Amino acid sequence: MKLTEPKYFYKKWGISTILFPLSLLYKLVDKLNQIFTIPYKSKTKVICVGNIVLGGVGKTPIVIEIIKHLLNNNIRVGVISRGYGGTISSNTPVIVDTKKYTGSQIGDEPYLIASKFKNVPVCICKNRATAAKCLEDKVDVIIMDDGFQNYKLKKDVKIAVFDGVYGIGNGYIFPAGPLRQSLKAGLKDVNLAVIMRAKNQPLENKIKSRGIKVIFGKTIPESKLCDFKGASVIAFAGIGKPQKFYKTLSDAGIKIIDKIDFPDHYSYTAEDIAMLKHLGKIKNLPILTTMKDYVKLPVNDKKNFTPVDIEVKFDNEKVLFETLS
Repeated sequence: MKLTEPKYFYKKWGISTILFPLSLLYKLVDKLNQIFTIPYKSKTKVICVGNIVLGGVGKTPIVIEIIKHLLNNNIRVGVISRGYGGTISSNTPVIVDTKKYTGSQIGDEPYLIASKFKNVPVCICKNRATAAKCLEDKVDVIIMDDGFQNYKLKKDVKIAVFDGVYGIGNGYIFPAGPLRQSLKAGLKDVNLAVIMRAKNQPLENKIKSRGIKVIFGKTIPESKLCDFKGASVIAFAGIGKPQKFYKTLSDAGIKIIDKIDFPDHYSYTAEDIAMLKHLGKIKNLPILTTMKDYVKLPVNDKKNFTPVDIEVKFDNEKVLFETLS
Protein backbone atom coordinates (compact mmCIF):
# COMPACT_ATOMS: atom_id res chain seq x y z
CA MET A 1 0.00 0.00 0.00
CA LYS A 2 1.35 3.41 -0.92
CA LEU A 3 -0.45 6.59 0.11
CA THR A 4 1.87 9.04 -1.55
CA GLU A 5 5.22 9.15 -3.22
CA PRO A 6 7.43 12.27 -3.21
CA LYS A 7 8.04 13.47 -6.74
CA TYR A 8 9.90 16.37 -8.21
CA PHE A 9 8.81 18.05 -11.42
CA TYR A 10 11.82 16.85 -13.37
CA LYS A 11 11.10 13.24 -12.38
CA LYS A 12 7.38 13.34 -12.99
CA TRP A 13 7.33 14.89 -16.42
CA GLY A 14 10.89 14.54 -17.63
CA ILE A 15 11.07 18.19 -18.65
CA SER A 16 14.37 19.23 -17.10
CA THR A 17 15.32 21.27 -20.17
CA ILE A 18 12.08 23.24 -20.08
CA LEU A 19 12.46 23.89 -16.36
CA PHE A 20 16.10 24.89 -16.64
CA PRO A 21 15.35 28.67 -16.88
CA LEU A 22 13.50 28.42 -13.55
CA SER A 23 16.58 26.75 -12.10
CA LEU A 24 18.66 29.73 -13.18
CA LEU A 25 16.19 32.02 -11.43
CA TYR A 26 16.33 29.85 -8.31
CA LYS A 27 20.13 30.04 -8.44
CA LEU A 28 20.05 33.82 -8.85
CA VAL A 29 17.74 34.30 -5.87
CA ASP A 30 20.00 32.10 -3.74
CA LYS A 31 23.08 34.06 -4.84
CA LEU A 32 21.46 37.43 -4.11
CA ASN A 33 20.34 36.17 -0.72
CA GLN A 34 23.92 35.17 0.04
CA ILE A 35 25.36 38.50 -1.17
CA PHE A 36 22.96 40.75 0.73
CA THR A 37 22.86 38.79 3.98
CA ILE A 38 25.38 39.72 6.66
CA PRO A 39 25.96 36.57 8.73
CA TYR A 40 26.08 36.71 12.49
CA LYS A 41 29.33 35.44 14.00
CA SER A 42 28.47 33.52 17.14
CA LYS A 43 30.63 33.69 20.25
CA THR A 44 30.45 29.90 20.19
CA LYS A 45 31.82 27.52 17.58
CA VAL A 46 29.16 26.51 15.04
CA ILE A 47 29.27 23.13 13.29
CA CYS A 48 26.79 22.78 10.42
CA VAL A 49 25.72 19.41 9.06
CA GLY A 50 23.92 20.04 5.80
CA ASN A 51 23.25 18.81 2.31
CA ILE A 52 23.08 20.10 -1.24
CA VAL A 53 20.57 17.59 -2.62
CA LEU A 54 16.85 17.74 -1.82
CA GLY A 55 15.49 14.96 0.35
CA GLY A 56 16.79 12.94 3.26
CA VAL A 57 20.43 11.89 3.23
CA GLY A 58 21.01 11.00 6.88
CA LYS A 59 22.01 14.33 8.44
CA THR A 60 20.27 13.91 11.78
CA PRO A 61 21.80 10.49 12.61
CA ILE A 62 25.21 12.05 11.92
CA VAL A 63 24.35 14.99 14.18
CA ILE A 64 23.49 12.49 16.91
CA GLU A 65 26.85 10.72 16.54
CA ILE A 66 28.65 14.08 16.73
CA ILE A 67 26.75 14.96 19.89
CA LYS A 68 27.77 11.65 21.48
CA HIS A 69 31.42 12.27 20.65
CA LEU A 70 31.42 15.81 22.03
CA LEU A 71 29.62 14.81 25.22
CA ASN A 72 32.10 11.97 25.74
CA ASN A 73 34.82 14.62 25.66
CA ASN A 74 33.03 16.76 28.25
CA ILE A 75 32.09 19.43 25.74
CA ARG A 76 28.81 21.24 26.32
CA VAL A 77 26.69 20.91 23.20
CA GLY A 78 23.64 22.77 21.93
CA VAL A 79 21.63 22.15 18.78
CA ILE A 80 19.75 24.60 16.59
CA SER A 81 17.18 23.67 13.99
CA ARG A 82 14.53 25.33 11.92
CA GLY A 83 11.99 22.88 13.30
CA TYR A 84 10.82 22.03 9.79
CA GLY A 85 7.41 20.42 9.70
CA GLY A 86 6.52 21.61 13.20
CA THR A 87 3.41 23.68 13.78
CA ILE A 88 5.10 26.25 16.03
CA SER A 89 8.18 26.98 13.91
CA SER A 90 8.64 30.78 13.82
CA ASN A 91 11.23 33.55 14.14
CA THR A 92 10.82 33.38 17.92
CA PRO A 93 13.28 30.90 19.49
CA VAL A 94 11.80 27.98 21.40
CA ILE A 95 13.81 25.68 23.65
CA VAL A 96 12.54 22.15 23.11
CA ASP A 97 10.87 20.59 26.13
CA THR A 98 9.70 17.07 25.30
CA LYS A 99 7.31 17.13 28.26
CA LYS A 100 5.68 20.33 27.04
CA TYR A 101 5.73 19.90 23.27
CA THR A 102 5.04 17.06 20.84
CA GLY A 103 7.09 16.04 17.83
CA SER A 104 4.38 17.39 15.53
CA GLN A 105 4.61 20.79 17.22
CA ILE A 106 8.35 21.32 17.09
CA GLY A 107 9.40 19.01 14.24
CA ASP A 108 10.48 15.38 14.27
CA GLU A 109 14.24 15.94 14.11
CA PRO A 110 14.67 18.43 16.99
CA TYR A 111 12.24 16.39 19.10
CA LEU A 112 14.18 13.20 18.43
CA ILE A 113 17.48 14.84 19.40
CA ALA A 114 16.00 16.41 22.55
CA SER A 115 14.47 13.10 23.62
CA LYS A 116 17.81 11.30 23.24
CA PHE A 117 19.92 13.88 25.09
CA LYS A 118 18.18 15.36 28.14
CA ASN A 119 21.09 17.69 28.97
CA VAL A 120 21.56 19.03 25.43
CA PRO A 121 19.54 22.20 24.80
CA VAL A 122 17.78 22.21 21.43
CA CYS A 123 16.48 25.49 20.06
CA ILE A 124 14.15 25.78 17.09
CA CYS A 125 13.84 29.00 15.13
CA LYS A 126 13.57 29.94 11.47
CA ASN A 127 16.25 32.55 12.09
CA ARG A 128 19.34 30.48 12.88
CA ALA A 129 21.27 33.53 14.12
CA THR A 130 18.57 34.15 16.71
CA ALA A 131 18.69 30.49 17.71
CA ALA A 132 22.48 30.67 18.12
CA LYS A 133 22.20 33.75 20.32
CA CYS A 134 19.74 31.85 22.49
CA LEU A 135 22.30 29.10 23.21
CA GLU A 136 25.78 30.57 22.81
CA ASP A 137 26.27 31.54 26.46
CA LYS A 138 25.17 28.09 27.67
CA VAL A 139 27.29 25.77 25.52
CA ASP A 140 30.78 25.30 24.09
CA VAL A 141 29.68 24.14 20.64
CA ILE A 142 26.52 24.69 18.61
CA ILE A 143 25.50 22.09 16.06
CA MET A 144 23.34 23.35 13.23
CA ASP A 145 21.16 20.55 11.88
CA ASP A 146 20.76 21.51 8.20
CA GLY A 147 21.22 25.07 6.99
CA PHE A 148 23.83 25.18 4.22
CA GLN A 149 21.51 27.54 2.36
CA ASN A 150 20.83 29.68 5.44
CA TYR A 151 23.25 32.60 5.36
CA LYS A 152 22.25 34.42 8.55
CA LEU A 153 24.72 32.51 10.72
CA LYS A 154 28.43 32.01 10.05
CA LYS A 155 29.52 28.37 10.14
CA ASP A 156 32.96 27.49 11.53
CA VAL A 157 32.83 23.87 10.35
CA LYS A 158 30.73 22.60 7.44
CA ILE A 159 30.02 18.91 6.90
CA ALA A 160 28.22 18.02 3.67
CA VAL A 161 26.20 14.80 3.54
CA PHE A 162 25.38 12.88 0.36
CA ASP A 163 23.48 9.71 -0.48
CA GLY A 164 25.92 7.49 -2.37
CA VAL A 165 23.15 5.59 -4.15
CA TYR A 166 21.37 8.69 -5.41
CA GLY A 167 24.41 10.95 -5.85
CA ILE A 168 23.44 14.35 -7.29
CA GLY A 169 20.77 13.12 -9.68
CA ASN A 170 20.91 14.85 -13.05
CA GLY A 171 23.13 17.58 -11.61
CA TYR A 172 20.60 20.37 -12.16
CA ILE A 173 19.31 22.86 -9.60
CA PHE A 174 15.66 22.64 -8.54
CA PRO A 175 13.13 22.49 -10.20
CA ALA A 176 15.01 21.04 -13.20
CA GLY A 177 16.92 18.77 -10.85
CA PRO A 178 17.37 17.79 -7.21
CA LEU A 179 20.10 20.25 -6.17
CA ARG A 180 19.42 23.06 -3.72
CA GLN A 181 22.38 24.90 -5.22
CA SER A 182 25.17 24.10 -7.63
CA LEU A 183 27.72 21.55 -6.48
CA LYS A 184 30.43 24.20 -6.72
CA ALA A 185 28.51 26.67 -4.54
CA GLY A 186 27.39 23.99 -2.10
CA LEU A 187 30.91 22.72 -1.54
CA LYS A 188 32.33 26.16 -0.89
CA ASP A 189 34.13 26.22 2.48
CA VAL A 190 33.06 22.62 3.21
CA ASN A 191 35.52 20.91 5.56
CA LEU A 192 34.37 17.33 5.14
CA ALA A 193 31.95 15.29 3.02
CA VAL A 194 30.18 12.17 4.26
CA ILE A 195 28.78 9.81 1.63
CA MET A 196 26.09 7.56 3.08
CA ARG A 197 24.85 4.09 2.13
CA ALA A 198 27.21 3.28 -0.75
CA LYS A 199 30.48 4.33 -2.28
CA ASN A 200 30.11 6.58 -5.31
CA GLN A 201 33.43 6.99 -7.09
CA PRO A 202 32.39 9.74 -9.56
CA LEU A 203 30.91 11.81 -6.72
CA GLU A 204 33.89 11.13 -4.48
CA ASN A 205 36.26 12.28 -7.25
CA LYS A 206 34.30 15.50 -7.80
CA ILE A 207 34.44 16.32 -4.10
CA LYS A 208 38.09 15.43 -3.65
CA SER A 209 39.02 17.52 -6.70
CA ARG A 210 38.07 20.54 -4.59
CA GLY A 211 40.46 19.56 -1.83
CA ILE A 212 37.74 18.22 0.47
CA LYS A 213 38.19 15.04 2.50
CA VAL A 214 35.61 12.28 2.07
CA ILE A 215 34.52 9.55 4.45
CA PHE A 216 31.76 6.98 4.16
CA GLY A 217 28.99 6.08 6.57
CA LYS A 218 26.13 3.61 6.84
CA THR A 219 23.21 3.28 9.18
CA ILE A 220 23.02 0.28 11.49
CA PRO A 221 19.68 -0.68 13.09
CA GLU A 222 19.39 -1.23 16.81
CA SER A 223 20.02 -4.74 18.08
CA LYS A 224 16.40 -5.44 19.10
CA LEU A 225 15.45 -5.50 15.42
CA CYS A 226 16.86 -9.02 15.45
CA ASP A 227 13.70 -10.02 17.34
CA PHE A 228 11.77 -9.58 14.09
CA LYS A 229 14.10 -11.63 11.88
CA GLY A 230 12.02 -13.93 9.70
CA ALA A 231 8.78 -12.21 10.72
CA SER A 232 6.20 -10.54 8.50
CA VAL A 233 5.41 -6.90 9.29
CA ILE A 234 3.74 -3.74 8.09
CA ALA A 235 6.05 -0.75 7.71
CA PHE A 236 5.38 2.94 7.24
CA ALA A 237 7.57 6.01 7.01
CA GLY A 238 7.30 9.74 6.42
CA ILE A 239 10.92 10.50 5.56
CA GLY A 240 12.76 11.81 2.51
CA LYS A 241 13.65 8.38 1.12
CA PRO A 242 11.40 5.74 2.77
CA GLN A 243 12.92 2.99 0.63
CA LYS A 244 16.08 3.28 2.76
CA PHE A 245 14.05 2.34 5.83
CA TYR A 246 12.44 -0.59 4.06
CA LYS A 247 15.83 -1.84 2.88
CA THR A 248 17.09 -1.72 6.48
CA LEU A 249 14.23 -4.01 7.48
CA SER A 250 14.73 -6.32 4.51
CA ASP A 251 18.46 -6.57 5.18
CA ALA A 252 17.60 -7.63 8.74
CA GLY A 253 15.64 -10.59 7.35
CA ILE A 254 12.21 -9.03 7.86
CA LYS A 255 9.40 -9.60 5.34
CA ILE A 256 7.42 -6.44 4.66
CA ILE A 257 3.83 -7.25 3.68
CA ASP A 258 2.67 -3.63 3.30
CA LYS A 259 4.75 -0.50 2.77
CA ILE A 260 2.97 2.77 3.44
CA ASP A 261 4.67 6.01 2.44
CA PHE A 262 3.84 9.44 3.81
CA PRO A 263 5.41 12.78 2.78
CA ASP A 264 8.65 13.84 4.44
CA HIS A 265 8.15 15.43 7.89
CA TYR A 266 4.49 14.38 7.79
CA SER A 267 2.18 15.19 10.71
CA TYR A 268 -0.01 12.17 11.34
CA THR A 269 -3.75 12.68 11.73
CA ALA A 270 -6.16 10.64 13.82
CA GLU A 271 -7.47 9.14 10.57
CA ASP A 272 -3.96 8.05 9.52
CA ILE A 273 -3.33 6.35 12.84
CA ALA A 274 -6.74 4.68 12.83
CA MET A 275 -6.05 3.34 9.33
CA LEU A 276 -2.66 1.96 10.35
CA LYS A 277 -4.02 0.34 13.50
CA HIS A 278 -6.90 -1.19 11.53
CA LEU A 279 -4.51 -2.58 8.92
CA GLY A 280 -2.36 -4.12 11.64
CA LYS A 281 -5.42 -5.63 13.30
CA ILE A 282 -7.00 -7.22 10.22
CA LYS A 283 -3.66 -8.66 9.08
CA ASN A 284 -2.55 -9.49 12.62
CA LEU A 285 0.92 -8.09 11.99
CA PRO A 286 3.24 -5.81 13.97
CA ILE A 287 3.73 -2.30 12.58
CA LEU A 288 7.26 -0.88 12.36
CA THR A 289 8.24 2.70 11.70
CA THR A 290 11.24 5.01 11.97
CA MET A 291 12.10 6.72 15.22
CA LYS A 292 11.54 10.08 13.50
CA ASP A 293 7.95 9.07 12.74
CA TYR A 294 7.40 7.40 16.10
CA VAL A 295 8.14 10.55 18.11
CA LYS A 296 5.29 12.35 16.32
CA LEU A 297 2.64 9.79 17.23
CA PRO A 298 0.23 10.53 20.12
CA VAL A 299 1.41 9.03 23.40
CA ASN A 300 -1.67 6.85 23.79
CA ASP A 301 -1.14 5.30 20.35
CA LYS A 302 2.58 4.58 20.54
CA LYS A 303 2.00 1.16 22.10
CA ASN A 304 0.54 0.02 18.76
CA PHE A 305 3.77 0.65 16.86
CA THR A 306 7.41 -0.42 17.11
CA PRO A 307 10.08 2.21 16.45
CA VAL A 308 13.32 1.28 14.71
CA ASP A 309 16.25 3.35 15.90
CA ILE A 310 19.53 3.56 14.02
CA GLU A 311 23.10 4.70 14.47
CA VAL A 312 25.78 5.62 11.97
CA LYS A 313 29.04 3.74 11.53
CA PHE A 314 31.84 5.53 9.69
CA ASP A 315 34.71 3.97 7.77
CA ASN A 316 37.03 6.59 9.25
CA GLU A 317 35.52 8.32 12.24
CA LYS A 318 38.95 9.67 13.21
CA VAL A 319 38.81 12.05 10.24
CA LEU A 320 35.33 13.18 11.29
CA PHE A 321 36.35 13.87 14.87
CA GLU A 322 39.52 15.66 13.78
CA THR A 323 37.39 17.91 11.58
CA LEU A 324 35.29 18.90 14.57
CA SER A 325 38.25 20.09 16.63
